[in-house]
Amino acid sequence: MTSLAAAARKYTVAEYLEIERRTGEKHAYYNGTIEPKAGASIPHNRIAGNIFGELYNIFKDKPVFEIFGSDQKIYLPKFRYYVYPDAVVVAEEPLVAEEETSAIINPLLIFEVLSPSAEKYDGGQKFIEYQSLPTFKEYVLVRQDVPELMLFFREEPDVWRSSEVAGLEKDAYLRSIEASLSLRKVYHKVLS
Repeated sequence: MTSLAAAARKYTVAEYLEIERRTGEKHAYYNGTIEPKAGASIPHNRIAGNIFGELYNIFKDKPVFEIFGSDQKIYLPKFRYYVYPDAVVVAEEPLVAEEETSAIINPLLIFEVLSPSAEKYDGGQKFIEYQSLPTFKEYVLVRQDVPELMLFFREEPDVWRSSEVAGLEKDAYLRSIEASLSLRKVYHKVLS
């Protein structure tokens, strides 16, 4: 089979899930198409780790929430997509897809650390796709090159409010979990 033929092939959900189980590698699944997940840069991983660590500490006092890192898959039933955000928060217990018991279907808050290769998708189409999940209330896009977070909060089913927080001295208030996130801590060992 040529690489062009392999690229054009459509996979079933079962085939996709079997490939992930067999290889142990992460892939995004888009309605029959499988895309390998590229490795992230050191700054990207530091930012994602810092977010995870800060929220983990916050949730010690708010046990109703749970945070998962970049290995946590989300399933978007409307589109038949499986994607991996950089961090995802659920309220109460994670609910999972019937086909894949490790794919969450009830995210509350999703973080994406922007990279040059995925910035346009994360800030556009992927955000629209995430909105198909009724539990999804807040989206945070995190820049790597400057201390800046772009926050989107769902006020009504089809009404989103956006805001930006910039500067290491600032805190970003996350409405979905009623907690603040220090940008200085988010960018620890990345920006001074």
